[in-house]
Amino acid sequence: MREIVRRVVVAICLYGGIALCLTPARDLFQIEPVDWLREVGERQQHSENIKGMMSKYVGEEQVKDIDLASKTRGKIADYIAYETEGRLIVVSGTSWEGLWNDIEETVTDKAPSKAWAAVRGLEYHSNAVYLPRTAPLFQQVNAQWPDQSLLAYIRIDPEDSKIAPRYLSVYEPSPSDLRDAAPTHILYPHRTYGALILFGGLLFYIFLPRARPTESGVFYLARAAGWLPDLLAAFGSGAFFAMPFLITSDSSGGPLDRDWWPLTVIMWSIGAIFASIFVITAWYQTRRLTWDDNGICIETWGFTRRNFPLDEIEGIGSYIQQMPQWLRVLAWVISIFNWRATTSAILLDQADPGFSISLSNGTRYSFTGQGLWGANSLVAWCDAHNIPVEPAVRPLMESKPDFQPSKAGRVVSIIFAVIALVGTGWPLMHVAVGAMPQPEPKFRSGSFDAQEDFGQLPSESKQPVAPPVDQPLAASKPPVTVTPEMLAAEQEIIQQIQKVRDEIKTLKSQIGTVANPNEAAIDKSLEAVSRLRELQKQLEAVRSGKLPEKSSVNAK
Repeated sequence: MREIVRRVVVAICLYGGIALCLTPARDLFQIEPVDWLREVGERQQHSENIKGMMSKYVGEEQVKDIDLASKTRGKIADYIAYETEGRLIVVSGTSWEGLWNDIEETVTDKAPSKAWAAVRGLEYHSNAVYLPRTAPLFQQVNAQWPDQSLLAYIRIDPEDSKIAPRYLSVYEPSPSDLRDAAPTHILYPHRTYGALILFGGLLFYIFLPRARPTESGVFYLARAAGWLPDLLAAFGSGAFFAMPFLITSDSSGGPLDRDWWPLTVIMWSIGAIFASIFVITAWYQTRRLTWDDNGICIETWGFTRRNFPLDEIEGIGSYIQQMPQWLRVLAWVISIFNWRATTSAILLDQADPGFSISLSNGTRYSFTGQGLWGANSLVAWCDAHNIPVEPAVRPLMESKPDFQPSKAGRVVSIIFAVIALVGTGWPLMHVAVGAMPQPEPKFRSGSFDAQEDFGQLPSESKQPVAPPVDQPLAASKPPVTVTPEMLAAEQEIIQQIQKVRDEIKTLKSQIGTVANPNEAAIDKSLEAVSRLRELQKQLEAVRSGKLPEKSSVNAK
C-alpha cells in the first residue's frame, strides 16, 4: 500500500509544483512616472539622430528641414494633451500624491523601503515599478481604463493649486513583456512554493520506508522494478506537462485558454503515457506471491489478496511477455522507410520470459522474470506438494533465488539518494530562494514638493518647449482662426507625410552600402525626401492660415 501512496504523493507534488513554478502573474501594472521635459528632449534628440543617419546617404541639404518631432515644438501643455488624448484618467488626493512620491523615489535609487525596491524593474526597465492592479487604490483606474488600450495616463492633481500636476504612465504588460523586465518573485509569485513542493515530493519518495522483503515469497525488487522506471515517468511526464506552460507563456490565457486546447491536450496526453509508468511500477512493487501448506496467496496493489487452495492449482507453465504482434510488425514496417526507427523496432521485438500459475477454473496468473526474486523456493514448494512444473520453465525459476539483503544494495540505494538530492534538490532550492516572495509595498499618504523639478511645468504655464540649441527661436505670431477646411487639409497632409515617411523607412534598407550602393534606391530616397520637405511646407502654411490649392494637396 505504501508504494501506491509513494507514487500518488510524488505525482501530486510533481504536477502541482510544475504548475506553480510556471504560472506567471497576470494582473500587474507597469507604472512609470512621466517626465515630459525629458521625453520631449529625447524625441527631439532622436529626430536629430535619424536626420544625421539619413544625411550620410542623401546629404544634409536634403534632410535639414525634416522634423520627426514636430509635435514637441509647441507648448508642452499641447504636447501632453496630444499624448494623453483618450487615455487620461484624472485623480487627486494625498494617497495618490504619496504613491507618486514613492514611485519617483524608487526609480531614482531612493526607494523608501526594501519592499518598494523589490518591485522595481530590471536593467532597461528600471524606470518603472510593477504593482498588482488589484490594489484598492487602483480600483478607480480599473473602472476608467480606456477601451481597447494597453496604456493609460494618470494625472494627479495636487491639493495645492500652485503646484503642477504629476503624471504616471500605466501599462498592462503581457507575460512576454514581464519576462525580461519584472523581478522573478513578481513574474512568478508562486515559484518558491512550487519548488518547495517539488523538493518535498522528492524527499517523500526517497525517505518513505519501503516494505521489508519477506523471507519467502515471490516479489520484485525495488531497484529493478521501481527506481529507473519512476525516474523515466517523472522526467517524461513532467516535461510534457510543463511544455504547454512554456509554449503559451506569451499569451494571457495560459495552457487552458481555448485557443491552446489542442496543443495542451496533445502534450498532456503524451505526458499521461509516461505517467502510466507510475501505475505499472506500483503494480509490480505491490505484487507478491506467498505460500503455505494450505495453498498460495497472491497480493496485488497492497490490499487485494486472493487465496487459492492446493486442489485448485493445476500447475506452473511458461509465459512470455511480448508486445502485440501488430505493433511489432508496424515498427519494422516504419523502420523500412526510416532507419532511425530500427532501434525502437528491436526493443519492441524483445521478450521477457517468465512463468504462469494455472488454476482449475481456467484463470492464469503470470509473473515475468525480470527483477523477480524467490521463484526457486516456489519450485521446491511445488515439488513437495506434487504440483507439476513444466521442464521449460524450471531452469528460469531455479535461477531466481530468495532475496538476501546485502551491503551492495544498500550502497546503491544511498548513491541513488545522494545523486537525486544533489542533482535535483540543489537547483530546486536555488530556484526557491531566487523567487522568494517579498512583502507588498505600503502606499503612504503624502504631498508634492513645490520645489520638485521632476515632471513638467505647470499646466497653466505658457512657456514653450525649448527647441534644439542650433534652432533659432521662432518669432511670435498673432493667433490664427482655425476653420474646418484648415483641419481637413491638415489631416490630409499629415496622412501623406506618414506615407512618405513609411516609404523612406522601406528605402533605407535598400540603399546598400558605401562600397555597393543602390543608385535606384538612393534616387527614390531623394525624391521621397523632396516630397516630404514640400509636404512639411504645406503643413506649415496651413497652420499659418493659408489653404493650399486642391491639386497641390493631392499631388503624389
